[in-house]
Amino acid sequence: MLKNRGITFKFIFLLLTGSTLIFALVFKYNYELTRKIILRNAEDNARHIAEIAVNKIEGVLLIVERVNQNSVRFLESIDETKEYINARLRQIVEHNHEIYGATLAYAPHTIDKDLQHYAPYYYRKDDTIVYKLLGGEKDNYLNQDWYQIPMELGKPIWSEPYFDPDAEIFEATYSVPFREDAAGERFIGVSATDVDLNWLHDTVATVKMFKTGYAFLISRNGTIVTHPDKKLIMNESIFSIAETRQDKNLRDIGKAMIRGETGFKQIDGFGLNNGNKPQKLWLFYMPLKSEGWSLGLIVPDDELLADIIAVHKTMSIMPVAGLLILSIFIASISISITRPLRRLAAATKDIARGNLDIEMPHAMNKDEVGELTNSFIYMKTALKEYIRELTEATRAKEQIQSELKIAHDIQMSFLQKLFPPFPDRTELDLFAAIMPAKEVGGDFYDFFFIDDTHLCFIIADVSGKGVPASLFMAMTMTLLKAQTIVGLSPDEIVFNVNGKLAKDNNVNMFVTVFYGILDTETGVVEFANGGHNPPMLYKKTTAELIPLECGGIVVGILEDGITFDKGVITMQSGDFILMYTDGVTEAINEKDEEFGEERLNRLILENHDKPIKEFVELINAELKKFTGEQPQFDDITLMILKYEGFNKQ
Repeated sequence: MLKNRGITFKFIFLLLTGSTLIFALVFKYNYELTRKIILRNAEDNARHIAEIAVNKIEGVLLIVERVNQNSVRFLESIDETKEYINARLRQIVEHNHEIYGATLAYAPHTIDKDLQHYAPYYYRKDDTIVYKLLGGEKDNYLNQDWYQIPMELGKPIWSEPYFDPDAEIFEATYSVPFREDAAGERFIGVSATDVDLNWLHDTVATVKMFKTGYAFLISRNGTIVTHPDKKLIMNESIFSIAETRQDKNLRDIGKAMIRGETGFKQIDGFGLNNGNKPQKLWLFYMPLKSEGWSLGLIVPDDELLADIIAVHKTMSIMPVAGLLILSIFIASISISITRPLRRLAAATKDIARGNLDIEMPHAMNKDEVGELTNSFIYMKTALKEYIRELTEATRAKEQIQSELKIAHDIQMSFLQKLFPPFPDRTELDLFAAIMPAKEVGGDFYDFFFIDDTHLCFIIADVSGKGVPASLFMAMTMTLLKAQTIVGLSPDEIVFNVNGKLAKDNNVNMFVTVFYGILDTETGVVEFANGGHNPPMLYKKTTAELIPLECGGIVVGILEDGITFDKGVITMQSGDFILMYTDGVTEAINEKDEEFGEERLNRLILENHDKPIKEFVELINAELKKFTGEQPQFDDITLMILKYEGFNKQ
């Protein structure tokens, strides 16, 4: 994105990106901190509102419980009659508006041995007190939960809310078991008071937080007792809604509510939304401890956080406006800085195209841009001078290269390149090859007949490389030929050449020389070695290699006190001598390993029966394969002289 953009754009982009990131982090931190404070305050407010509602509900229900419990204690302390019981029940309903109906349901044959059922029931209907005797086939109380459960448990209980089809109201019953007397063990019956839950619905409906918050009530089993959506009352439980939604969080909250716990949790809606996306809500729940019920207070998330969202929307405008003003300010500064840079860039493009005479912009200030401008002016001047010098140097180098090419051609012209060199001489075969490390080198070879039956052959290696070595090589070749006289032995010839080279040799250059003379009639070879690698004689009859060694140091260093030994061998038909310079055995590969004499000797033994030209080319190929990509650092010269025997047909 920034690769092909200007400095101004990059500067503004990076600065605004960094500033925006900082603002976003601060904004996020402030939002989360404020949100936590609001949620904590909301939880405290919900707790306070719920406590008021719970106390109000429990106050009403407590009155019902106390009236019922007092009635039981009173009945257990006296011998009751039917008339008294009826009067007592009517009085309870008349004087306690919270109570819808009351009954004393006796165990069979308790109040009267002839009566199996006896349960007088007084209840409200149309502002009057109505009497009804329970125990018929339709309302056999002995099978009702409000009778069975307290009888079995032996303690008061609140029933689950239920719908009374006769009265067409939702009710809950508080049942208290009573016995023959306060200390007696014999079960007498159950005192039950019914509560119309409509007042409970109205009471819970007044509990609200914010605009659309509401409260609801669930029983000890999770059944919805009150809710703004009347379709849910007594038809759904918090667990059935959780199951419909596959909402594990709501299911866990329901379990906590029926366990009598208090909490403040976020939920995804509450109620049946007919497929609509649930609304984010907060639920505060608190138990009604005496009844085992639980009150839930719903707080809409968007209303809870409405103030903080509004504040942060307003606050978000300020950084945007600030960043816009900052962008304008940065742009003006960047343009003033980059204007001379753009001029400088345009000038450098002309310089890159080769126009070194273009006028560079002047440095207006002494800041970094001014220093850069002065540096480019200096660079242009220095580059112009460098190109001039480089042009002259290139011209001189090309001239030197041309002269070196001529020198190479002249040097190579010194060497015999026509093979076989003596096609009419069947008693011998000879082949040589040279590969200089530079344009010109110091290796050389030579061979010529001194007379009709004596062949002189020479291989030499001048110290150093390049032009000095080539000049010393030319002088050495000339002297060797000049000193080769019939009657002189090889050691005498090398001795004479050494004296002439060593005289006035101020550069301390030297040459290693192997000098040999072959008598083609007898196969006798006389030779002298001036510090050169000993050639290898291959004997055909025994298939062995013999190094041609004899005493002698390098040629051209010391003038006095130097002697050279003479060696003599006799070659048989099929024997050959392989001569080489140290560039062969000292060739280096990529692992810094030398080619070595052992590898060369192995090649000789494995390929002795090949034609000598093919043999030399094979050795050169093996050298290239061995060295790989390593550059050649020394001249390489090979020469093979093979004796075929005199008068060979």
